[in-house]
Amino acid sequence: MMSTHGGAFARLVAGGAAVATMVAGFSIGLATPAHAAPVSVTTTLTDPAGNTLDGEVEAYALQPDGFYRYVDQAVVADGQVRIDVEPGTYKFYFGDDDRVFVGEYYNDKQTMETADAVAVAGPTALAPVALAARPTLSGQVVSPTGRPIEDARVTIYDVATSSPRTTVLTRADGSWVAGVDPGDYKAYFSADGYAFEYFSNKATLASADAVAAGANLGQVALSRGGVVQGTVTNTGGAPLERAQATVYTVDGGQVGSDLTDAAGVYRIEGVDPGSYRVQFSDPVEEYLPEWFNDKPSRDTADPVDVGVDGVTTVNAALAPDPDAYVDPAAVDVSGTVVDSAGQPVIGADVTAYDTPLDADKPAALVRVTSGRAGQFSFTELSRTSESIFKIQAQDRLGREEGQYERLDRWFGGAQTYDVAATVGKPTGGVTITLPLTGGVSGTITSESGLEVMGTAVRFFDEKGNPVEETTAYAEGDGTYSATNLVPGTYKAQFIDYDQSSFWSFGYEVPRGHAPEWYDDTSYVKAEKIVVKSGQTVTGVDAALSEDLRAFRKPEVNGKPYLGGKVRAYPGVWSVDSGTTYSYAWLVGDTVVGTGATWKVTKAAKNKRLTLRVTAENGILNGTAVVASQVIKKKPKVKVAVKGTKATITVSAKKVKAKKFKGSVVVKKIVREDEYGAPVLKKIGKAKLRNGKASLTLKKLAKGKNKLVFQVTLKGGKYGNAEVTKTVKLKR
Repeated sequence: MMSTHGGAFARLVAGGAAVATMVAGFSIGLATPAHAAPVSVTTTLTDPAGNTLDGEVEAYALQPDGFYRYVDQAVVADGQVRIDVEPGTYKFYFGDDDRVFVGEYYNDKQTMETADAVAVAGPTALAPVALAARPTLSGQVVSPTGRPIEDARVTIYDVATSSPRTTVLTRADGSWVAGVDPGDYKAYFSADGYAFEYFSNKATLASADAVAAGANLGQVALSRGGVVQGTVTNTGGAPLERAQATVYTVDGGQVGSDLTDAAGVYRIEGVDPGSYRVQFSDPVEEYLPEWFNDKPSRDTADPVDVGVDGVTTVNAALAPDPDAYVDPAAVDVSGTVVDSAGQPVIGADVTAYDTPLDADKPAALVRVTSGRAGQFSFTELSRTSESIFKIQAQDRLGREEGQYERLDRWFGGAQTYDVAATVGKPTGGVTITLPLTGGVSGTITSESGLEVMGTAVRFFDEKGNPVEETTAYAEGDGTYSATNLVPGTYKAQFIDYDQSSFWSFGYEVPRGHAPEWYDDTSYVKAEKIVVKSGQTVTGVDAALSEDLRAFRKPEVNGKPYLGGKVRAYPGVWSVDSGTTYSYAWLVGDTVVGTGATWKVTKAAKNKRLTLRVTAENGILNGTAVVASQVIKKKPKVKVAVKGTKATITVSAKKVKAKKFKGSVVVKKIVREDEYGAPVLKKIGKAKLRNGKASLTLKKLAKGKNKLVFQVTLKGGKYGNAEVTKTVKLKR
C-alpha cells in the first residue's frame, strides 16, 4: 500500500520550521566539488523492533553559499540503504513507504536544522536508522458481499482544517493503514465500480464521523451506489412500457437513465450520495415529458436526495401528447411491428423508402415510430410522387436486462432492401416481424481467489471471427449474460483484461487470470454453443486460473542417452502469441543444465532426466514438466520392412546378441491432433529375443505409411529406442 506525498520539498514544508531550515546556512564541512566520482553511503532502515522496512532515502548537499539543496534519492528495499553521491557534506532524510513510521533526518532528528551533517569523502557507513512508530488509522474495505477490495482509495481529512492529509490504497486483502499525527480525522472511501462514502456510512465530509489517531475503523463495505426507482403511468394509472426516467445532477450532468418495463417500473443504480433532479419522457412520443414533481424544467423540479446505500422512489404520471393523434383519413400506409414471439415492438423506427429505377440509389422518405400496441402510420407519403415503397423496421431503444434484441427486418421478412417486398398506397395491415436474438449465460469463478468482476466473455462464429458487439462482462458475483447473439453456432472465450493492462497506484505485483475457452480448453477444442432465437443457453461457466497451461505437454527430443544431446520442445500453451519459454534440465532435484538443448552427462546415468519448461506472457506464467526414459547407453537399432513383414535387430559393440531382450511395439501415425501431436494406432507387437524380433504389420494402407517402432529393453546398460520409418505398400 502506498500513500501520496509531495516529494522532498513538500516534506521540508511539512516539518514545522522547514522554511527556516531550508534557508539556514551551515558551514559544517565542505561544499560538494563539481564532477567528482560518486561514492556510496550505506546503512540499514528498520522499525523500533528491528524489522526491516521498505522506503526511501533523500540526500541534501551543502552548497558553496551555505545552503543545503536536495540532490538525489534512492529506494530502500528490505531495509538495505545505499545512495551514491559525490564527495561532500550531506544531510540525509529517511522515510518508509507506507508512512506509518515517523520520518527522520540523520541522526534521529526531526528537522534539517538539527540534522547531523555527514562529511563524505569515500564509501561511508552510517549508524543504523530505526524509525519511531507514529499514530495510525487502519481498517479494511470490502464489497457488499464481503469480498476484499484491492486498490480502494482511502483519503484522510484533518477535522480542524477539513483538508486532506494523505491518501492510501488498500492491499489485496482490503486492509489499509495510514500514518497520521496526533489529532482527529475523517475518512473518505472510494473504489472503481463502487459508490463513495465517508466514515461511517455518511454522504458528506461535514456529516462524517470523526475518529482519533490510533483508531481502527473496522470493516467498511462499499456499495454499488444508491438507487432511484419508481413507476411511470399515464394519468389513468395504466403502466407505460418504454417510458424513460433520467437522473441529473443539480447542474445538469446526466447520472443515469432507464426505460420502464412492461409494469412501468424503472431502476437506476450506482447513484452516488447527493441531491438530484429526475426527468420523465416518452421516446414513443405518445406522452408529454415532465420533471419531478410534475414540473416543466430542471430548475423548477423538486430535488431528489439519495443517501449512502439509499433507495429512493420517484413516481410519475404522464399526460397524453395531443400531437400524437393520427387522423385515420390521412393515413397512406399503416401496420404493426411485432417480434418473433408475437409481442408488439414499442418505439421501433419504421422507415419508408422509395423504389427508383436505379435500385442502387434508394432514398428514405419518411420515418415514424411504432406505438405501444406496435402500430405505425404514414401520413406524408401522399405528398410524394412515389406509389410503391419498401418499409424497414428497426428497434433502436434500449432493452431491459435479460431481454433479447430484435433484429432489423424489411416488410416481407427480408434482411436487405433488394429482397424486400413492396407496398403500395393506400395500404393497411402491413405487419413486420423482427426476429429475436438468443443468449448465453453462466458464472465465472477464480481458482486463485482473484476478483472476476469485469471479466469479458467473447464469442466467435463458426469461422473463428470475433463477434465484437456481443461481448459480455461478469458482474460482482461472477454471473454474466449475453442476450444479443444472432442464432447460430459459437465458441466462447473468457478474458481477464486486468492481466494485460493492469492499472494500480500500488507497488504490489499485478495478478490476473489466463484466458480460457469454454469448456476449460483451447480454441481448437472449444465446445460449440448452439444459440436459438428467443432462448438462452445456460451453464456456460468458467473457473479461471492465473497460470498458463500446457495443452500439449513438453517433450524431451533428440538423443536421451549417455553422451547424447537432448532438445526441448516447449509444448502448446493456453496463450501462444507473445509467450516466451525458459528451460531447466534436472536430475532429481538438481538443475544440471539450462537452455533448449543439453548434452547428457554421467550425472544422469541410470536416472530419468526431467525437463522443466516455464512459460511467461505479461504477468502470467506457468510451469510444466516431463521426464525422459532412464538414461543409459544408446543401442544400435535396425528396422527392415518387406511388404507387411518387419524385422528389428538390436546390437552394440562388443555385446553379445543374447544380452538384448525385451519387446517391440509398432504404431502407425494416423493423423495429428489439434495441437500437432501425432495420433498413434498399434498395428503390431513382438518379443525381442537374442537381439531380434519379427512381426506382421496389420492394417497398412496402400501407399505411404508412417510407422513408429518402439523398442523396450529389459535391464542391462542400454536404453530404450524409437525408430520412425516410412513404409510404402503396393497392392
